[in-house]
Amino acid sequence: MKKYLFVVIISIFSFVVGLSQDKIGGISGKVTDKMNQQPVQGVVVEIIGQKIKTGTDDNGFYYFESVPQGTYSVRFSSIGYQLFVADNIVVNSGVITDVTVSLSIIETDEIAVEDERFTKPGDISTSIKNLSFEEIRRTPGGFEDVGRVVQTLPGVSFVNDGRNDLIVRGGSPSENLFIVDNSYVPNINHFGSQGATGGPVSIINLGFIRDVNFITGGFSAKYGDKLSSVLEIKQREGSRIKFMTDINLSATGFGAVLEGPIGSNKKGSWLISANRSYLDFIFNAAGFGFVPEYYSFQAKGVYDLNKHNFLTINLIGNLDNVKFNNDDEKKKQDNSIIIGSDQKGYVTGIELKSLLSRKSYSIINLTRTFTDYNYSGRNIEQILYFNNVSKEGETSLKAEYNLQVIKTGQLTAGIEGKLVNFRNEILKDSDTLYFINPETNSRYILPAINLNNTTNTYKGAAFVQWTQFVATRLKLNFGLRYDYFDFIEKKNYISPRASASLNVIHDLYLNLSYGIYYQSPSYIWLISNEQNRKLEDIRTDHYIAGLEYIIMPDLKVSVEAYYKKYDKYPVSTARPYYIFSNNGGNFDNQNNFGLEPLNSAGTGYSKGMELFIQKTLSKNYYFNISLSLFTAKYKSLDGIERESDFNNRYLFTAYGGYLFGDGWQVSSKFRYTGGRPYTPINPENGIQLVSDYNTSHLPDYYSLDMRLDKKWSFRKWTLVTYIDIQDITGRKNVTAYQWNKYTRVIDTKNGIGLLPSIGVNAMF
Repeated sequence: MKKYLFVVIISIFSFVVGLSQDKIGGISGKVTDKMNQQPVQGVVVEIIGQKIKTGTDDNGFYYFESVPQGTYSVRFSSIGYQLFVADNIVVNSGVITDVTVSLSIIETDEIAVEDERFTKPGDISTSIKNLSFEEIRRTPGGFEDVGRVVQTLPGVSFVNDGRNDLIVRGGSPSENLFIVDNSYVPNINHFGSQGATGGPVSIINLGFIRDVNFITGGFSAKYGDKLSSVLEIKQREGSRIKFMTDINLSATGFGAVLEGPIGSNKKGSWLISANRSYLDFIFNAAGFGFVPEYYSFQAKGVYDLNKHNFLTINLIGNLDNVKFNNDDEKKKQDNSIIIGSDQKGYVTGIELKSLLSRKSYSIINLTRTFTDYNYSGRNIEQILYFNNVSKEGETSLKAEYNLQVIKTGQLTAGIEGKLVNFRNEILKDSDTLYFINPETNSRYILPAINLNNTTNTYKGAAFVQWTQFVATRLKLNFGLRYDYFDFIEKKNYISPRASASLNVIHDLYLNLSYGIYYQSPSYIWLISNEQNRKLEDIRTDHYIAGLEYIIMPDLKVSVEAYYKKYDKYPVSTARPYYIFSNNGGNFDNQNNFGLEPLNSAGTGYSKGMELFIQKTLSKNYYFNISLSLFTAKYKSLDGIERESDFNNRYLFTAYGGYLFGDGWQVSSKFRYTGGRPYTPINPENGIQLVSDYNTSHLPDYYSLDMRLDKKWSFRKWTLVTYIDIQDITGRKNVTAYQWNKYTRVIDTKNGIGLLPSIGVNAMF
């Protein structure tokens, strides 16, 4: 007994000593020129408030070895470059924080005295927001999920609390482009919707994310084949200095991130992670009939072949399964209207970046993506009425060349080829809808489908982009893009784009952009019917104007107005009221896949205005406030203008936080949105009239989320814990009304409501 007591006393003593000793971590990173990507040597890197300075070496690297744990701002200054400040840099005990930045060149050979916090890529003038790792991690109700956090930004609405669909400025969830480290990713979510870009939870591990650029319109010519937005995720490198581990437990799963150096002299690094959900344990314990489980895996390796050539390899993989518990009649009824979705997929990217001269560099990227969809639906007698086994793969090779022609002007050009292969085995029973055909006064019937085919085709693209700075007050962008898709009749598309940013007066900017954007039809639409190969690329024209005022170095306000004009949107010839701009924002059912004759006759528009106020965490508090007012309407084959399924009309989000010291942090988020349109249901027989399509609105949505973080620092490791409470008011927002054919009543579908969760991260 005395022996065990002695061990306990020693353990407690060691714990107390660990708390009392100095808790230090490190900061390391690389500084490059934003325009030509060359490493910048001799940059003075200073931790503000600590009087700690260092400089970058010949390869642009710097390293602070001993920094007291805390939250800092780091200043980067060099002759001929704009002074830059990175806020919200968190240093944890025993861990090295990566802070990699790019500096903007200025015309004078002096050190700028005014710092810069709010930066944009050179080829973007409008509609861009940036998120850092720490901003994503601490957002209340965000579950440390990049998709959910992006939903809080201006102009972005959502379907319900359980999904990550991005509905950007009234556009469909299928209109978003995902790029991870310069590789195209079809969908960053588990249980992704085929032909769209949403899902319930992100595959991307937060521990990999360095920062995120989210562009909601006016993006440049190098981005293609999507209509509404670009979500560009930049992943950090693993540590080039020492081996580190992060073991985490979050609201949805648990896993680990491991990293370390490759070789000596900071030549390279590796970074891997694996995660498993525990939702299946919770759902089973709660007696749910619908039980999801998923696994994800990521890996990244970087290696400097020499001073001019850098190799990067990325791997992202997911495995998703759904199980049904049909142990009572109620569960059988509920599960009979759900399409089960088992999926697996991967993305592999290999990239070579070469510094060709002091003014030019190139990027060659080879990416392979593959998704295996397995959808099935069974009725209450467990008879299969729908089965969709689809395999979609793409292998793309793209090359990009960047040349700083003059000190204030840059040329970017690129070309891409993509091999596409998809195999589909689809069996679908005919389905009698509850919508009434006004001409026959009978219900619409969608025909049965039975197909089995394999298709190989290819796409191509090329672009050129010029960025010009004029007298430090004006930035101009001109771009031209060409897209080719061999599988459809009209194969060639050209889209010009232009933007400008004018410094009207000190820290006040006028931003303008215009562009034409094309998106090819979804593969599953094209193979379901021979005539669907006559579909054309969907087109939208973006018109954007805005003002941006930097009130203080850490406080910015912007106002932006936009108009999006849609043309050639696929519409159904079997149900002439339906346009596929309304598709992809909910769990799939057998009629969401576009397995019917389609026509490129749809038109529409979305217009609105957005206000965004952003205060960065430069001291001990931060906040973001956004207000969006918009309307989105479309015309289908019958030519009647109707509201979009995603026309919320107004969106308001406010969130912020405060650091109390000693590792405590509190944050909250309030969100209020207008209810989405829906079609009224006859309570006697479930019938819906086409004349009533989207004429009513769901109740307005609102929620209040709270989060409390506490950091426990030890001598060589850090423990971060948090409590996150989603919808603390307990309000279960209405997400849909649905006719129940078994009980013959209208069911009200509600959101998750009050949902507390905890998280734990151990970093060492």
